[in-house]
Amino acid sequence: MSNVPECAVEIPAPDEEAVKPWRKRLTGLDESQPGAMSCEGDWLEAGATYQMPVGALIVLCDPLPGGARKRVRIWRVKRDGTVKEERDSTLGSSNAFGTSVRGTLRRLISQHPPQKGAVHQTTAAAPRVNERDGTCSQCRQPIPARAGILERNHRGYMDPRHRPGQCPPPPPRTNDYAQACGLCGGWLEAGLGVLYTAVPALGVYGKPLIKARHAQDCPPPEERISPPPPAPRANAREQDCRLCGNTVPAGAGLLERYGAAWEVRHPDGACPPKEELWEITRGEPGRFHPRPERWAPPGTVLRSTVYDHDQPFPKHTPGLRRLRTGEVSAIVATVRERAPEYCRDEDGNNPGCLIGEDGWFFRILVRPATPEEAADLLAAEDTAHRRAALAERRRQLFEHAADGEIPDTADLAGTVQVDFGARRSLHQHWPDDELHVDEESGSAWFLRYNGADGDTWSANNLGSFIARRMPLTEQRAQLIADLRAEYPASG
Repeated sequence: MSNVPECAVEIPAPDEEAVKPWRKRLTGLDESQPGAMSCEGDWLEAGATYQMPVGALIVLCDPLPGGARKRVRIWRVKRDGTVKEERDSTLGSSNAFGTSVRGTLRRLISQHPPQKGAVHQTTAAAPRVNERDGTCSQCRQPIPARAGILERNHRGYMDPRHRPGQCPPPPPRTNDYAQACGLCGGWLEAGLGVLYTAVPALGVYGKPLIKARHAQDCPPPEERISPPPPAPRANAREQDCRLCGNTVPAGAGLLERYGAAWEVRHPDGACPPKEELWEITRGEPGRFHPRPERWAPPGTVLRSTVYDHDQPFPKHTPGLRRLRTGEVSAIVATVRERAPEYCRDEDGNNPGCLIGEDGWFFRILVRPATPEEAADLLAAEDTAHRRAALAERRRQLFEHAADGEIPDTADLAGTVQVDFGARRSLHQHWPDDELHVDEESGSAWFLRYNGADGDTWSANNLGSFIARRMPLTEQRAQLIADLRAEYPASG
């Protein structure tokens, strides 16, 4: 805390006819700044009284009319409360704070270092009257010369304003857009009516609701103008028609409010014949990002469940199977997709394929696949069904055979391994089971892996396997022949 005594100093009024005068308590000198901007410190109001420490420096500048010359004075506060005028010079505007004045300021600052802290104003200065027309800094309305006062802004400049409490109410704002009157509902064209605040702003960051009304009293109901019908809006994106379901190209349809959403339709009478398409759905659980573009590109052939309550599915579709009333399984080809929708589960109200999970919901329009398109998928399904039947026969005749025995040791000499379609998983780190046959001795061996954690390893009789021997019956011989025909790459 500083122990330097303070004195009350009254700042003198500006010289008569001075243009934009200013006063400043000097706290530093910035040599890099031009002119008066080099003087750093606190702005002081002419006519006010301040408590200042002894040794404080005050710079007073009174520009003369025309702006060609400036009177610059430098004061220093003395111990007895008076001020000493260190300099009083009238120079050209370009030299008012030139080398000579800056030298004086530099010398005084070195002899009387400025004290830190802001100055304290004890008495206010009489407000200055604005001498020219301007705009009020508070209400932004015109203010005539000598009808208001001047007030210093945060940048140190003087702004005109009305005297406190004398700002006029804001003038009504003209309605610039055609809209309905907020009071009576009558239609107002652009330029007619005025704006008013229908709902004030709520909270610090709220915004008021602004509406238009008639400039005078609203007319009686019979004289009010009815709102014109809304102009038709064209769709900006490709979308399905609400009436016929066909695709409407961007800009070729009408955008209409339908319930709580905007829907697209063809212009009146322009709907083409309805396409024979069915809709299937898919759900992909996951986060919102990244947003997928599509689930199945057009032309994708797949088997899917199709609901045909309203539109019967063709009976001669390849691979058609009736599951129940209104539900079939068939091979279809995708035509196009609707826009995917991200669904957030709230109390189990998601689509059936996303119950209990957040994820993307896809709706795909499909048609029955042609025999040529379905040929590869039907062949793959036939192969899968045939191999599933062979796997079931193998489990019954070899894995769960009642006539098999487990010898103490297993000798597979003279046997041939038969491939039965075992395919190792990417996450499988153990060997597959094996099937071996010795047709000369009329026996077969089935090897089951028994080397995992928790298995009874003492039961193994061939490495990490349990080898079970069984007679090669006619059924087993036929199954081995069928396996070799199905998997011709077997050894």
